[in-house]
Order: sequence, then structure tokens, then C-alpha cells
Amino acid sequence: MIVTQNAMNPAAIRNAIADLIPNDASDMRLASAYMTRSGCNLLLDAVYDSVGRDAFQLMPKLILTSFDFGLTEPQALRIWQGTPNTTILVSGFERLQQRVLAPVRAFHPKLYSFGWGNGWSCNALIGSANLTGRGFSVNTEVASAQWGVPRGEIDAAFATMSSGSTILTDQLLADYEVVRQYQRPPEGIAQEIEAVPQPPAPVAGTLALFRQAIESGAVDPARFSSMWLQGEALQGGSHNQLELPRGGHRFFGFHFNQYDYPHNLHIGTPVLRSGQKAWHDRPLTWHGNNRMERINLPTLYQGGFNYVGTAVMFRRLMDGSFELIVTPWDSDLARSWRIASSERHTLFRLGAIATSRIVGLI
Repeated sequence: MIVTQNAMNPAAIRNAIADLIPNDASDMRLASAYMTRSGCNLLLDAVYDSVGRDAFQLMPKLILTSFDFGLTEPQALRIWQGTPNTTILVSGFERLQQRVLAPVRAFHPKLYSFGWGNGWSCNALIGSANLTGRGFSVNTEVASAQWGVPRGEIDAAFATMSSGSTILTDQLLADYEVVRQYQRPPEGIAQEIEAVPQPPAPVAGTLALFRQAIESGAVDPARFSSMWLQGEALQGGSHNQLELPRGGHRFFGFHFNQYDYPHNLHIGTPVLRSGQKAWHDRPLTWHGNNRMERINLPTLYQGGFNYVGTAVMFRRLMDGSFELIVTPWDSDLARSWRIASSERHTLFRLGAIATSRIVGLI
């Protein structure tokens, strides 16, 4: 399957990898020319959701990257150093010994592989995306997602890619940090490791109301693959009740029009997923007292998330369920969603009274 990503179709790389990670993953190997802390955290969040944190700690992991141009962040390397059963190989150490980070021959592969089952097969993503916040969100990237790749093919690829690399040591990382301080990445490629830019705040009064956009026929939520909301001030004792704009139920494929009902009504129960976890009991209801819809998200006790100060996305999956993605409001991932909705003109106000929250479709 071909996967394409750009600012209008953000996080396609992140989503493809999340879909590739098997629940019974036996090992993980990745090669990325450059890595950032943000990119590593995006990958780790997806892996933790799929296989569980404890199982991931136990499985063997191979990380192959480079010192080229000083683009790889030392903080990213430290993340993997602190992850049990992880081997880190780096290219470009000969140039580092010469106190130079510009390579003679660039190290440039990008391959993400997850072994599963009997150990003879792998799921893999091969393409252009580095393990960076931008590579997993807003960069224009293309990749091939492949299921059931023979392990021998992945073994051969890593044997070739790792030729000339060396195991990362504390001393090697310390030397890299020193040299990197006075040899900054070339301006033309330094953007790769910069944060996704902060989208401009919507000008008060300029955003259309979500409900009115639906009622006018300007937008049909059911035609979009993702809907995200600003997650703040959630209701309920566990702070897990997320208010949706009127009409938000249409994104999930439900039909409801009893907006004059003064009390609570059940609209539907979408199936929510996050990796290997699935929730079949999260009701979406109409609340006549505040004239808004509300969905009960899974609590921390139920394997869910802390939703305070986050962006909450529902991503439509092939089986009709929805991946629940929760990320800090100011993260690269959340910024990429806001940028995409703004450029698509699918960014809206959540409600007309007592809220400044926003909602977007992608």
C-alpha cells in the first residue's frame, strides 16, 4: 500500500506505522537517517498502545541512525539508551573522530520493521520519512506499507545498511554533543529537526460554527477520515466526558435530529480503539440542558488517557471503528492537525456560548 503525506494530509506516516504494529510483535528494527525526540515519542506512543509497555521493554530492538550533519538529536539517542534490550548503531563515527559532521557518503535509509508470529514475517514501512516530528506529521513524504515481508529480506536490508556503523557508547554520544555545539546543521536541511510551526490562533469571530456549517450543507462530517477536538475542561468526575458540537454524531455514522428534547438521549456507541485496546461501551449522547452532544471517553482506570490540555482525535479505521489518539495540545502532532484543518477550511468553533474550543475535520 502506498502512503502519502503532506501538510493537508498530516500524520499519514504515523498512522500507517500504527496500523502496521502487530499486537504480538516479537521485535522492532528501524533505520532512520535522522531522529528527534518528538519523532521517537510519536513512535513509542503507537508501540506502547499496540503491544503494551512491559512487552515492548522485553522485546529486542535495533536502532540504526547517523551523526550526519548533526541532525540527530542527542535527546533522541538517550531515549533509546534508556530503553531496555535496545541496540543502537550509528553511522558517521569516523567523521566524528575527525571532529567533522558533514559525511563523505550520506547515510539516508528509512525503514521501520516489526517482527511477529513465528518470527519469520515482518510488517514494514519503507519510504522517505525520518523519525522526526515533521517526518511523522507535516513533511511531504511517501512510503510503502507492507505486511508479511519475509524476515530474510529485512535481515539482508539491515545487514547492508549497518555496514560501517558502530555501537553507540556514552563516550561517542558525549563527543557528538560537543562537536554538534559548534557545527550546526546546514540551513537548508536544519528544518527537518525543528518543531512543527505553531499555527496562528483563529481570529475571534471569524470561525464558522460547526453546527451551522453542517446545517447549511457546507460540510458533511461523514465524508472525512478524522475529527479532532480541543480537549479541555472535560466533564464528569473522571474528566472523561468530551463535549462534541451539535452534529458531531454524523462523523461516527449516526443519525439524530431530536434537538428539542430537553433531557438526555442516547445517540449511539462508536467502537473506539487504541492499539490492542478496544472500547465497545462508550456512549455518545444528547444533553438537552446545554444543547450539546457528549461522548464518554475511556478513563485512565479503563485503559484510557488523561485528557486535560490535549487534542483528541477520532480516526476512522477500515473496520468501521475509530482510533482514539490523544496528544498534548502543543505537540507537533496536534499542531499538524490544526494546520491541516485551517488550510482545508474545515476548522470550526465548537459552540456559540461559554466555550472558545475549536474542532477540525481532516
